Amino acid sequence: MKGSGPSMRFIDFHVHIDHYPDPIRVANEYETHKIYALFVTNLPELFEKHYAKFAAYKFVKLAIGYHPDLTGEFPFNRDLFDKLVQTTSYIGEVGIDISSDTKELINKQVENFEFITQPKYNFGKIYSIHSTGGEDEVLEILKKNKVKQAVFHWYSGKLSTLEKIIECNYLFSINHSMLSSKKGQKIISLIPKDLMLFETDGPFARYNKQLVTPKNIQEIYQKFNECISNFDQHVFRNFKRMLIERDLYKINSKN
Repeated sequence: MKGSGPSMRFIDFHVHIDHYPDPIRVANEYETHKIYALFVTNLPELFEKHYAKFAAYKFVKLAIGYHPDLTGEFPFNRDLFDKLVQTTSYIGEVGIDISSDTKELINKQVENFEFITQPKYNFGKIYSIHSTGGEDEVLEILKKNKVKQAVFHWYSGKLSTLEKIIECNYLFSINHSMLSSKKGQKIISLIPKDLMLFETDGPFARYNKQLVTPKNIQEIYQKFNECISNFDQHVFRNFKRMLIERDLYKINSKN
């Protein structure tokens, strides 16, 4: 891959490892290939279930989440979230989804997201954000709660809101499925290179009609490199900068 020397590291900043048939095998592939992966969870209970197994991994990092699509099925366990959130630097998948829910459930989503992003939790944390249909609401809450670092996962919303998110210097994790639609391509073209990260959203976003695995990631990066010069280098640089800014923010807040 052009620009990818031996020291280059790949990033998968949004993947649902527990939804693969053999999660341990997939996690071990990330470790073997030295690919930094953010293992997002859909419930605090699932984070708790997987924490002991994955806490020692070097490249796979576990995020505590509450997927908005589950609002009507699984009540958000605030006490468990409060108990576990300090054991990780990452919160995701969390957000608001207004694509199908009733107004009552949307209001509950908003309440939950406001709780999850409040200052007592967002200090030194990086969020992976779901925003389908609720991009404006998500952005308003992030700004109100002064969330420093958030990554919009697979953004598909309004271009006018995209511009506002960019103004706030939040990042975007983009995936190979976005290359297959005109809107996805348009969104990618508008995201500044210094705000780009990469994700697979595996196993939900298929690659060549198959489950996407860590072994596919270098090939997918190559497809992005063909349309975005030095894409791999931009992503890795942005990832490192994000981690450094998180650590500096924590240090400066203590002084």
